[in-house]
Amino acid sequence: MRRIPINFSQIYFANEVHKQNFQKCVQKFTYSTNEYTSTCYLAAYPDIFKCFELEQQENGPFDWYFDFLDSISLQEHHSIGSTAPLTGQKTALVNLALNLWNRKEFDLASELSIWGSELYAVALQAINLRQQGRSINHE
Repeated sequence: MRRIPINFSQIYFANEVHKQNFQKCVQKFTYSTNEYTSTCYLAAYPDIFKCFELEQQENGPFDWYFDFLDSISLQEHHSIGSTAPLTGQKTALVNLALNLWNRKEFDLASELSIWGSELYAVALQAINLRQQGRSINHE
């Protein structure tokens, strides 16, 4: 796969930790396509990033969440990540990430009303990264 250049200075980050986490994710998953970039961006959001150990993720930054979903359906327990730190708003970001990654069903319209301005900007940036590799201008 072709490596997509990332201009970190033109991407909106909620804070410096978000940016640092994103840099770690894209270094781990060096085959960055728009799908990987947008998914890494959402996984790097600090409240999501603390749910998993990046080193344990093999195929993408949401292996831990797919494992969680599988364990629910199989009634098994796996321990590569935890959803405990996620609020409803952050879970909606995770679901957006899965939609951007592999088109997992997600109703964006119903989630827009629960996000404040920061999470809305994060969601919009992720969508733009996935769609065209673009950044957004955010004051």
